[in-house]
Amino acid sequence: MAALMPEMQAAEEIDMSDGFVLSDNILKNDINDNKFDSAYSYKASKSLNDLDLFTRGQPFDFYRELREKAPIYFHQPMPTDPEPGYWVLTKYEDIKYVSMNPKIFSSQYSSGNLLTLGNEENRHPKLFKSTIDHMLNLDGEMHLGLRKEHMPFFKPGHVEELQKKVSIKVTELLDAIAPMGECNLVHHVSQQLPIFTLSEILGIPEGDRQKLVSWMEFLELAQYFTYEMIKEQNEGKTDSTPDPAMIEMFNAMVDEMFDYGRFILKEKRKNPSDDLLSAIANAEIEGEKLTDEFLDGSWLLIIFAGNDTTRNTMSGGIKLLHENQGQKELLMQDTALLPNFIHETIRCVSPVIHMRRTSLEETEISGQRIGPFEKISLWYGAANRDPDIFENPNEFNILRENADKHLAFGIGRHTCLGKPIALMQLKEFYSQFLTRFKDFELNGDWKVAPNNFVHAIQEMPIKFTPE
Repeated sequence: MAALMPEMQAAEEIDMSDGFVLSDNILKNDINDNKFDSAYSYKASKSLNDLDLFTRGQPFDFYRELREKAPIYFHQPMPTDPEPGYWVLTKYEDIKYVSMNPKIFSSQYSSGNLLTLGNEENRHPKLFKSTIDHMLNLDGEMHLGLRKEHMPFFKPGHVEELQKKVSIKVTELLDAIAPMGECNLVHHVSQQLPIFTLSEILGIPEGDRQKLVSWMEFLELAQYFTYEMIKEQNEGKTDSTPDPAMIEMFNAMVDEMFDYGRFILKEKRKNPSDDLLSAIANAEIEGEKLTDEFLDGSWLLIIFAGNDTTRNTMSGGIKLLHENQGQKELLMQDTALLPNFIHETIRCVSPVIHMRRTSLEETEISGQRIGPFEKISLWYGAANRDPDIFENPNEFNILRENADKHLAFGIGRHTCLGKPIALMQLKEFYSQFLTRFKDFELNGDWKVAPNNFVHAIQEMPIKFTPE
């Protein structure tokens, strides 16, 4: 790279004897407005900041509009946001290029997952720092070092052993709904299986596992609560303003989640065992144990990332099969299509909606000039329906030859570590569910959380012939 900026050098050369707290460092770093005009004369018809837009599913038509009219588009910030706006990337090859060049496009300079750090007064005292202080927001050797600590729990041998437990758990979950003839698939199955699997990897005691389910439900609403409180400060109360009792319950849940996470991680530090929490608790950054802030962040990352992709793909795939009966029949007739069906489902659902990078120098993406320290967002749902890569991209086609080229797990150094475990869980769920409940149908409207970071399906009512 031509010139590594001073701020980035400081992050890499920090005195580790005081502990490394990434969130303290990035607050000192500047984010710039767009230095260069957009190469496209286009005004978007919608806003990606509008969380209500995502409660009807991802806005794939809007993604197509952006891809066709301005594939690299400078999006304005929220009206109350003190930071500048951000570049929106919707083309597959552009997103791949940024992901594969971390020395130019950094996760560590500001954040690899937050579109904005927002106003100081609106930052949640615990969630803000923990959404930054974790592996996903590190670059270079620090990222690779922490990633290495996680790796043994995602290797083929470990996944094969875990699969035996997952298969039994899927059977138990389906046995529970079988006599009912109808259920909310999310509540009874989709949110239960990933929590079980994650708890087995982490070493969470069985009696504590349902706590993770409750925490996840509230975490998916965190973005909504923040945005609605900002709106209330500026516009007064509206129909969408959260009930104060709900906010109080949310804050209590967050406190409980972090208190538990820090307690169990410190226990694992004192008495390690063969599980991922022990590996995290005893991991080091440049020879020093993780700070309390990084323990909080690692805890939040693993329970959030370890849950959402699988959960929402499970529910989303059932909806896709209901809406595409011809594809359902193909799958029923040939179970060898199951792996490709799973990839096509992940491509169409795209459960992680976007990630973010920051340019470290003046650069260019497909002819669009980008200045240093500008925000760049990677919209995976748009990339996964790019017609340059996927023929008839809006069509759900389980025979698609390149379905596995989707970017739903990311690409490059930050590819999702949990990919093999997610694929394993999806295979176990679909193989058993489709064998037992061949005549399933949707039984009402689905419900999706107001969230533009993850496609969080909260309700998926289904019916079937009871066993």
